[in-house]
Amino acid sequence: MDKKKDKRVRQPIVDGIFYPASGEELTALIESYAEDLIPGESDLIYTPHAGYSVAGKLMAEAFISAAKRNIKEVVIISPVHREESDTIILPNFKFFETPLGQIPINMKSLHLFQNEDSLIVRNDIPHLEEHSIEDQLPFIQFLFPEATILPVLMGKTTISLVRKVAKGLERAYSGDRNDVLFVATGNLSSYAGREESLSAAEKALSLFSGGDWRSIIENRRTGNIEACGAGPLSAFLAYFGTALSMKVLSRSESVGKESEKGKTVAYGALSFKED
Repeated sequence: MDKKKDKRVRQPIVDGIFYPASGEELTALIESYAEDLIPGESDLIYTPHAGYSVAGKLMAEAFISAAKRNIKEVVIISPVHREESDTIILPNFKFFETPLGQIPINMKSLHLFQNEDSLIVRNDIPHLEEHSIEDQLPFIQFLFPEATILPVLMGKTTISLVRKVAKGLERAYSGDRNDVLFVATGNLSSYAGREESLSAAEKALSLFSGGDWRSIIENRRTGNIEACGAGPLSAFLAYFGTALSMKVLSRSESVGKESEKGKTVAYGALSFKED
C-alpha cells in the first residue's frame, strides 16, 4: 500500500526542515546527542519543540532522563499554535510516521481518555498542522522502539481544559503507570527581546518548580509567563496530584535573524519525579 495514500498514517511535515529526512542521518544525529548522557528514571519530562539544530540536544537530554525505565507507552501533550479552541484534540490516525518508521497510537488508551467527553474531539487537521508532537517522535523511536503513543493537543491554556485532560489521564492510567512516560512539550518563552525572553523563562521555571498548576495557568493567562507548554505541564501536574521534584537538565536559546538581532526564544529540558 502506498503510505502517502494511507489515511491511517499521519505523515511527517517537518522532516528535512527540523530534523534530517534520512533515517540513517537522523539516527546518527540522535546517537551523537546521546553519547555523553546518563540515563535516568524521570516520570514526566518537559521538552522543547524546535529545529534540532537549536533544541535537539535538549530534547535528547529530556528523553534520556527516562531511558532507564522500561517504557511501553508515551503520552505527549502539546499546545495548539494555530487556531485555538475550547477543545482537547485527538487524532483519527492509527499511526504517526517519521523517517525512522511508523509509531502506533495506543487506541485503548485513546478511547479511555476520550470516553464520550464532548470537549475531547477527534480531528486530524490540527494534528496535520502541528509539528510539536512529531518533533518528539524520533527520540521515542530511538530509545523506546516498542512503545506506543497517545498524542494529545490542548486547544487553549485554561483551568477547565487542564481539568478535562487530567480526568482523561485518570481514566486511561488509573492503575500501574510504571511503564508510561508523560511528555509535556513547550518552549519557555515566546520570540522576544533577549532580556524579556530570558526573564519570562526564569518566571516560568520558578512556577513549574513550585508545582501549583493553578498558579501556572493564571500567570499564563495574565501574560506573566509565555511558556507555550504551560497548559500541557499543568494538566500532568493536576493528574499526578502530588509533589514532583523538578530538575533543569539543560537550557538554550535561539538566535534571531540578522535583521532581528537581540531577539530570542528560550528553551529548556526539564525532568520531574514523584517524591
